[in-house]
Amino acid sequence: MKATCIFVGLVLLAIASAQQYEEPRPKGVIYGIAVGQDGQPATRVGLSAYQLGVGIAGRLPHAKTNDAGEYRFENLHWGRYTVYADDEEAGYSIFSTSPNLDDGHAAEVELAPQHPEAEFRVNLPPKAGFLHVHLTNRRTGAGISAMRIALMSTENPVSPVFTMSCYSNQVVLIPPDKHLLLHVTSDGFHEWEESVGTGRPIQMRSGTRLTLELQLEPLKNE
Repeated sequence: MKATCIFVGLVLLAIASAQQYEEPRPKGVIYGIAVGQDGQPATRVGLSAYQLGVGIAGRLPHAKTNDAGEYRFENLHWGRYTVYADDEEAGYSIFSTSPNLDDGHAAEVELAPQHPEAEFRVNLPPKAGFLHVHLTNRRTGAGISAMRIALMSTENPVSPVFTMSCYSNQVVLIPPDKHLLLHVTSDGFHEWEESVGTGRPIQMRSGTRLTLELQLEPLKNE
C-alpha cells in the first residue's frame, strides 16, 4: 500500500512539473469595428479571423459585431491575421465575398508576445447575390434533396471559382457583379441540361435574389 502511494505521488509530481514547463497559451487579441458599404458601422454581422500562411484546420475563430459595429477576438495564436465578413444570412462567405486570403493583398495585422493586441478595421465588401435552387425529378415530380454547385469564371471555364455540395433548399451565395458559369448536378441524375458543357451564364447584382426551378433527368429508368 505504501509503495502504491509513493508511485501515485511521483506521477502527480511529474504531471505538475510538466505543467509548469508548458508554454503559456497565446492570448492574442484582435479588435476593431466593421463598416458597411454605406460607411456606417455594421451591426450584428458575423466575422472570421484567418491566420495567413496556415492551412485551415477546423473551425476558424468567429465573432459578431455589436450594435456599435465593434468586435473582438481573444486567445488567438501568434501570427499574421486578416479578418473578413463570414455571415451567410447577411450575404457574406469565404467563397463568395472574402478577399484572396493568401495572395499578399489582404489587409493584415500581426500578433506576437511583444505586441499581443492589434486593432483592425473591417471594410465590408458588397453582399453576394442569393441564389435559390429548387430541384425536382423530371419523371416523377418528386423533390431532389441534395445537389452540387460549381461556379466557373467565363475567363477560365475549366477552373472553378468554387464548388459546394449541399441540400437543394440551401441558399447559394454568388459572387456579385461577375460574369460566371453555373453547373448544377445531383447523384443519380444527369446534369441540368442548361449547364451541360461550358455552364449556364449567370451574373447577379449585390444583394439581389434569384430562384431557379430545375428539373433533372434520372440516369436510369424508374
